[in-house]
Order: sequence, then C-alpha cells, then structure tokens
Amino acid sequence: MSPEFDAERILKHLQVPLVCFNESAELCYLNNAALALLTSSLDCEELQGLSLSSLFSLRKDSGDPLLSSELIELSATNNMYSVHLVNGNEDAGKPFLIAVSKIGGAETAAESEADSESQSDNENMYLLCLHEPVFDGQDQEGLISPILDPLTELFDRREFERRLDNLVDDAAISSRTHALVFLDVDQFKMINDTRGHRAGDNLIKQLAMLLQSEVCHGDTVCRLGGDEFGVLLSNVDAFEARSVASRLLRATKQMEFVWQGTVHSISFSAGVVLIDEHSLTREKVMSQADVAVYSAKEEGRGRVHIYNPEDNKLGRLQEDMHAVQAIRCALENHDFFLVKEGIYSLDAGEPKQSGTYLELLLRMRRGNEVLSPAAFMPAAERFGMMPSIDRWVFAELISYLEAHPELHGQDLLYSINLSGQSLCEKSFLEFVIRKLQVSNIDVRQICFEITETVAIRNFDLVTDFISRVQAMGGRFALDDFGTGMSSFGYLQQLPVDFVKIDGMFVRDMDRNSVHSALVRSINEVSHELGKRTIAEFVERPEIIDCLKSLGVDFFQGHLCGKPVPLHEPEPHLQH
Repeated sequence: MSPEFDAERILKHLQVPLVCFNESAELCYLNNAALALLTSSLDCEELQGLSLSSLFSLRKDSGDPLLSSELIELSATNNMYSVHLVNGNEDAGKPFLIAVSKIGGAETAAESEADSESQSDNENMYLLCLHEPVFDGQDQEGLISPILDPLTELFDRREFERRLDNLVDDAAISSRTHALVFLDVDQFKMINDTRGHRAGDNLIKQLAMLLQSEVCHGDTVCRLGGDEFGVLLSNVDAFEARSVASRLLRATKQMEFVWQGTVHSISFSAGVVLIDEHSLTREKVMSQADVAVYSAKEEGRGRVHIYNPEDNKLGRLQEDMHAVQAIRCALENHDFFLVKEGIYSLDAGEPKQSGTYLELLLRMRRGNEVLSPAAFMPAAERFGMMPSIDRWVFAELISYLEAHPELHGQDLLYSINLSGQSLCEKSFLEFVIRKLQVSNIDVRQICFEITETVAIRNFDLVTDFISRVQAMGGRFALDDFGTGMSSFGYLQQLPVDFVKIDGMFVRDMDRNSVHSALVRSINEVSHELGKRTIAEFVERPEIIDCLKSLGVDFFQGHLCGKPVPLHEPEPHLQH
C-alpha cells in the first residue's frame, strides 16, 4: 500500500470537511465530510471545476455573503472566523468556524499581489477547513475565542454586540457610564466606485490600524461591516467620550491615503451615545448611534455628534430611519406595488383617453395599510434610497410588459418618475439603457418623467440620457413645470415630448387670473416648441372648460377616478 494512497484515504474519510479551490475560486477537491454538507447529487469528480460560491453559500454573522476574494484573504492570517453555511431557504444556516490555508504558489502577501498582476502560471491553491464551533453547554457566547473580521483582524460585529451587551448590563446595575463611538467613513462609496474594491479594502485596513493605535488600553475597536466601525469606551462620561471621538477624527484627517499615486483626503463622521441606566438594550443604543452619525453627516461630515434624547430634530431623524428600514423590507419582501392613473385627451368633445396614456405611481403595503409616497419618500430622499426605489419601479414595469406580450404594438404609453438622485448616478442610467436593450418590449410604450428642477441642475447628464433613450424609441415628460427658475430658457434646450403644467397653477385657474395666465403662457410656449402639454391635479369640471379654451392637450387628476392597481386590465383592450 503506497503512502500516496494512505494520504488520500485519510483525507477522504477525515471527519472535518475539507475543500480545495484555486485562484478562480473553482473547486479542485472535497472530501466526504464536505460532500455531505451539499444538497447536490453529483459526486466529487463531477463537482470539480464548479465555482465555490455555487456550491457553498457562506454568510458572515452580519448576514452578508462571504465572497471568494475574502476567503483568499483569510489565507494570509492564522485566525479562525465565524460563518454560517446556508442551504436552500434556511434563514440562519449552520454555524462553522473556518480556516483557510494557501498551498503552493507565492509564500508572501507581496509575492501573491505580484503574481496576480503578472498572471503567473504558478497558480495558488487554497484549502478551506470547516470546524463545528465548540460551545459551553448550549450558550453560543461560550465560544473559545472571539471571532475576527477577515479583512481588518479587528473584532467582528458579533463580538462587538456581545461586549456592548455587557456594557449595557453593567450600566443598568451600577453607577458607571460607558460610551459607544459609531464611526462611518465619509464618501467611501466614491473611492470604492472610482478606484475599485481593492482600493476600498486597503483603505479599510489602514483605518483599522489607525483606530487601534489611537484608543487606550481596555477600549475596544470593532469593524461592524462595510465602512462602519464601533469603538466601545468603558467607564467614561460624555465629555471624555467626545474627546476620544474628536481625537480619532483629527488623526483620520491627518492621514493621507495614497492609491496609484493619487492622495485622497479621508474623514469619519462620528455619532456618540452615552450608555447609562436608561440605555436598557443594545438595540436601543445602536439605533441612537445610527441617528447620531447621520446627524453628523447632515451637519457637514467630518464631525462628532452626541446623541441627545431631548433633541426634536433627532426624533424626526429617527422616524425617518425607521421609514428607511421599512423601505428596505418592502424591497426585499415585495411589499411595493404600482397603481396607474389615467391621462386624458382634451380634444373637442368629451374627455377621453387617446389610446391609453397612464402614469404609474408607487404604493407600499404595511400590514393592512397601503401607504402613499408621502409616507416614505422624504426618508428615501434623505438617506439616498431613491435609486433603489427607481430601479424597482422600472424593473417592475419591464416585467409587466414582458409578461403581457399582447400589449406589444398597442397604442399604449406608461409613464414613470425618475428622481434626481437616480439621474445623478451614471450606473443607474446605464442600468436603464441595458434593460431596454435586452428586454423584449416596445420601448415606444415607456415615458420617463423628470422634474424641471432636476433637469436644470443636471442639465448635461439629463440631456445625454434623454437623447440615448429617445434614439431607442422612449419618450420623456418634464414634470411640475413652472415651479423652477429660468423655465422657458431651458425648455427650449430640453428635448422632451410632453410638458406637465404644475398642479398649483391648474387647480384654481378658474378663480385665479394670474394662475390662468401662467397656464396659458406655458401651453403656448410649449406648443411653439413642438411639445404637448398635460395639466396636473384636475379635480373639478370647471377646470376642464378652462383648459379646453386654452388649447391644453391632456389632463390628469381625480376628476376621472382614483388610481387603480397596474394589473387591472384596460377595459377597451379586452375583447
């Protein structure tokens, strides 16, 4: 019996799951224990060459997926890390402690980086070991040692939460006070997007080392995920906590982050929460820290904000943050839905729909309630959630049109609103273009509404987007026209198809001569430029007569009924 056979046999029957993969994160080998973790019916040989992520869904304690690149980074350390292996629709998954070793290839991190740049033939191989954690009884807090964040080797979020729980409990039964300093890197997304994820990871590592060097012995620095850090300060008052936070911010501003010859200025926004007998729970402290750090950002970034429960502004901010959480849940749980409101022709005769022109509006389900945009849009705008919402709305419209091929070629036009945040995000505009290119729909049936103010502020970006979509057949409407500045000058340069006259001028134009004159002038100039007009917020029959006398093309409003769900069929399209 050869030694090679003995080694293979030992590996195959070892009770510890072992997985070998290459630089491309493709499976090279797994033993029987690892195979037993999979739901696949394939054997070891058939699984070889498949991507690791398609076989093992590993998640961090935060719930975020553990990327293959992060697994490779773990090989540079001698630490074990906490993950959950998720199969199918499991919520939490099974906990494991993992270790990754490099076998073959470059021996140092510097050599490994050089290899990746030169595409060396001497490819690295990696061995992943999955160990079931050892607990003290049934208590998962009895882990042998704290688990470290793979990138920074700081304590991870779970260890942070355990230590924060201890401070909250101590404050409740003693006269001591403690503090949490919650740090968020300013403009981190810009560096990540413009310089790449490798630059972002290097920045996070450097910041972790800086924070470690600045805190006192006994204080705890943790990476909470993404660009967020938490610093736990024991036995301090509010003044001392602010001083520590200010020192950390000064040290960060003095740091120069250099990437590929370019120097980047870096800063943190810091939210400070005092942990005392009123703190009660870890969740309450974290919620207060979120509010404080967002306040610091709103005040101009690179600042420290101390949470004060008597601050009314912070109370409103906290309400908005709850709304943001509700938005995230609605996006994940499909609690958003679209309703449609008709836009009607004002040709001679009774108001009617010319073809079918509909504006799609967003609604959110919350329990037994249906919320209008006024309940959640302000929070979405405040916290930068609008691109996510706009993506959902656009994708939902595309899915609807693809699911109803019988609508293709019909005289239909569906109008959706785009926010200023989305129009300023090039990745969103490219997302729209790609969707239109690959979808099997009639692009002529889609109209994008943009507000006058947004169009003026982002004039070059907006006009470029309009020309690209119009070249594919799409159309545009300028929404809320008349509320901005320099309206007519910009209207001449914006190649939109429709001009929507703001409802504040329309709703009382039969009683207000100034508003009537404004509607007349907007309509005449628009027609002179070859654009059709739509009057908004029409709620009384008297307004219809005024609009007809001025020659306005279309109107919309509750006069002809309230919005109905998108999936309700159009009566005149049924056979």
